[in-house]
Amino acid sequence: MEPDRFAEAINKAACRLGDYWEIKVVAGGMLAAAEFHLQLMSLFVALIVIDLATKWIELAHNTVKTNDYTPGLLESIKAIPQAHREGVISSKKMKTQFCGKIIVYVIVVMAGSIMDTMTVQAHSYGLVMPLCVSYLAASELLSIVENLDGAGVSAVHDLAALIKRKRG
Repeated sequence: MEPDRFAEAINKAACRLGDYWEIKVVAGGMLAAAEFHLQLMSLFVALIVIDLATKWIELAHNTVKTNDYTPGLLESIKAIPQAHREGVISSKKMKTQFCGKIIVYVIVVMAGSIMDTMTVQAHSYGLVMPLCVSYLAASELLSIVENLDGAGVSAVHDLAALIKRKRG
């Protein structure tokens, strides 16, 4: 692109930045206000995706495991398509679990946030939402560790046993 045309394109884009400024300010404010909640939801989504992936690994591991053969982690990962073809892993079921978890987590965190707002309004420190978030995140971590343990990943076996003892 010629330098004159490039400068003209930059100037034109800069002039359009001010278009619809009222909408841009409101949208920016709304995004800024929701930043924490969007970030929290994104982190929950990441945890749930990891949980589902480790569940797939566990299901695939159990699909190819025999009395004479115990697959390693890499073999279990490679067996995911086979487990899917055999119907052991169902995309519909996994999608339902994923959406259901997100809905439940959003409801619980919103309720915790409302309770925190109530306690802050009563001049006390909000504690419920952090408690809800911590519990839900710890539950996902436990599920991930249990899935990996079920897939034969020996590195997490003692951790899974420790978590189960502390939970009971």
